[in-house]
Amino acid sequence: MSNLRLIHDNAADRATLMASSTAGSLVVANLLTDIKSQVHRSEGASVTYTLSWAAFETIAGVALPACNLTADATIRVRGYDAAEGGTLVVDSGAQYACPGPPLGLWDWKQPLNANAFAYGGASKTAVWLDSHYAVKRLVIDLVDTGNPAGCIDCARIVAGAYWAPRYNASYGATSGVEDASKNSRSEAGDLVTDRGTLSETMRLDLGLMPPADRARMSQIMRGSGTARPIFVALVPDRADPLLEQDSMIYGKRQNAAIAFTSFNAYGTNITIESW
Repeated sequence: MSNLRLIHDNAADRATLMASSTAGSLVVANLLTDIKSQVHRSEGASVTYTLSWAAFETIAGVALPACNLTADATIRVRGYDAAEGGTLVVDSGAQYACPGPPLGLWDWKQPLNANAFAYGGASKTAVWLDSHYAVKRLVIDLVDTGNPAGCIDCARIVAGAYWAPRYNASYGATSGVEDASKNSRSEAGDLVTDRGTLSETMRLDLGLMPPADRARMSQIMRGSGTARPIFVALVPDRADPLLEQDSMIYGKRQNAAIAFTSFNAYGTNITIESW
């Protein structure tokens, strides 16, 4: 099992972004915001996103932290050494984006799309490359011909280098759901629910960090703080696709300190609230 992977510097925010098709006013610029309800919608059940940069960017992982892809959807990531044309540097090949039935569990009256995002119905996917690559253009192909919505909704693209600690998170890491619904009693004694939104949380303990990991974590804490979102995959392992889905989160870190646990060993607790 691979150690957790964390992307804290999103190179997509610096990219010129284009989509092969756009439906109505749900424009591709929505992919550069951290508002989950602002999505890009394609015309039809396939779309290609192209990210280009003037200078080289280091890419090792690409994630879509909220989309409406089904279990049959595929994703392919290609990187080039030029903003136009150029030589192919890396190709992930087409692979299942989010295998497993996460969307099929929901009994919606309308086709699955952005209206599911507020209630935990969004799928997530991540492609981890076999190394870190310097690219000037990134091409992301999504194909989901059986999507019942007839289109692809995507709320965000995260792309960049990832950090993985030398030692994985300690056992006891948790992935949960915070429900903002409120229950109250009516005058007749009935239990009434005021339905609220759902958000995900993740808590993990990096209980053993050598000096190099402590220094890197300190940089991430200073650079991202609690204001900039980060993407974390606790179990980046396609052997258990549902576990992989449940253990990925894009959100903001809560304040935490790094502890000096013993000679040349450090530790910290990380709590992330989803966007």
